[in-house]
Amino acid sequence: MTTIDKQLIGYLKDAHALQEHVEAALSELLTTSADEPDMCQPLGHYAERSRVHTREIEARLKAHHSAPSLVRDAGMLFAAVVEAGLGRSRRDTAGKHMRDAYVAVHLQIAAGEMLRRVAERAGDAETAAVARAMCDDAYAMSRGLSDRWDLAVDMSLRQHGVRDVPPPPGGDGR
Repeated sequence: MTTIDKQLIGYLKDAHALQEHVEAALSELLTTSADEPDMCQPLGHYAERSRVHTREIEARLKAHHSAPSLVRDAGMLFAAVVEAGLGRSRRDTAGKHMRDAYVAVHLQIAAGEMLRRVAERAGDAETAAVARAMCDDAYAMSRGLSDRWDLAVDMSLRQHGVRDVPPPPGGDGR
């Protein structure tokens, strides 16, 4: 196995672990936003797409005679569980889960961009296409989350019992 193939497999394993982390972060945000269709619908769609990408990454690992890293996946799962536990101990779950999902999506973008570039250099067009699709979806979700910051603030304020708050100055949510 060449050095670039080893690198490619390492990035595939990293991407898989991050996919697991993103799915956990999205699950927490979906739970806290269950009563907000404007938040839930795009998150639900993205969670479905993320599961597809996870299976595609697993298929690419198998094509390279490898498998997901249990250590990496366990580490990401542990981090997600710790975050979820902290989220439940904080009263501002909607805002914190929105922030965590936003960060997780950007980690996914970074992992996908690195994976795509290494795959292209290794001559693995199939893995590059999987990474490109993963990034395209993550970039779209990032924009979608960015468009919902005010909704997340409203949800967070409602969780604290704050009602009748005026809209943000400028009203554009940014």
